[in-house]
Amino acid sequence: MDPKELMAMEATAYTKETHSATFSAGGQTYPGAKVRYRGSWARSWPKKPLKVIFDPDQLFEGRRCLNLNSAWRDPAFVRELLAYRIFAACGVPSPQARMVRINLNGAFLGLYVEVEQVDKAFLKRSGLKGTTLFKGIAGSNRADERDLGPGAAYSREYERETDKSAGLQELQTFCQELARATDFRAFFEQHIDQDKYINYLVACTLVQHWDSYNKNHYLAHDEGGSHKWFVIPWDLDRTFGDHWDGSFTRTDLPVLLGTQALPGITGWNRLEDRFFSDPVLKARFEERLRAVLNTEFTTEKLFPVLDRLETTISSDAAVDRQRWPGEGEGLHRGIAGLKRYIQQRRAFLLRESAKAGQK
Repeated sequence: MDPKELMAMEATAYTKETHSATFSAGGQTYPGAKVRYRGSWARSWPKKPLKVIFDPDQLFEGRRCLNLNSAWRDPAFVRELLAYRIFAACGVPSPQARMVRINLNGAFLGLYVEVEQVDKAFLKRSGLKGTTLFKGIAGSNRADERDLGPGAAYSREYERETDKSAGLQELQTFCQELARATDFRAFFEQHIDQDKYINYLVACTLVQHWDSYNKNHYLAHDEGGSHKWFVIPWDLDRTFGDHWDGSFTRTDLPVLLGTQALPGITGWNRLEDRFFSDPVLKARFEERLRAVLNTEFTTEKLFPVLDRLETTISSDAAVDRQRWPGEGEGLHRGIAGLKRYIQQRRAFLLRESAKAGQK
């Protein structure tokens, strides 16, 4: 980046204004790229997340943009990456994520988490071509599938990510029908891809994705296939014990957090609440949770993954912490804390599952 462009980006850190850059990776150069900072709260951090947008005639690996999250608050660097892998392992259509090293003007900038954009290319890769996407944004924390009333209210809480000119009427109709429903099981049978949604709820429970009830998720409508709705995860950095009080040690968030009876710190989700209100649907969730606790969310499966990640990123993580002093006391302790979370969360959920089985 030209130094003047870099200074301009710093001066416009809280806007969506983009700045010219040349991007190089894998021995190839992509001129005409645009760069800006991304995220909300994360823009206030010393090490800010980045978004790189490519010239439509020169896409990078078929992608129109890169989301580079800084992991500055994460003592282990890899919480977000591992969370996306958990969602995928549970059977949820999820963005891919990887750790990447970024240099700026020849100097090491940092270790980042690159997260795939949820867009048409993602849908094609996931076998969901033709699906409509609606992103829950942090307008006023009301992207919780409530009936928002007039159509204009939806544009403050959601963004349409595919065929943007088509508007939000489709989503408005869905939320209104959910609000009017009295037979919740029938509603879910008619409108929701239950397997995908149950897998999403299970993964949220495993990683404690508490920051998703009224933002930080995509609603997807498979118009070209099942004609049903499901949820795609997004913004998974505040997971694996990263609590709203700033600590990283909480492993006992309730299974039903995010319902009206147990709202999270930012509120509760209407779709989740209706789902858990039906005992048959709730029992299906509990059965799936028990299965995943025995097959995917185990120390035998996840600890080797963490060990490999630690080995892979250790050198860059050390340099990153020198450049961007942040949370934690070194990568190894950060990874150890993540392992403790997995052990303790699994034990907690197994106890809760046993209680549910006794009722």
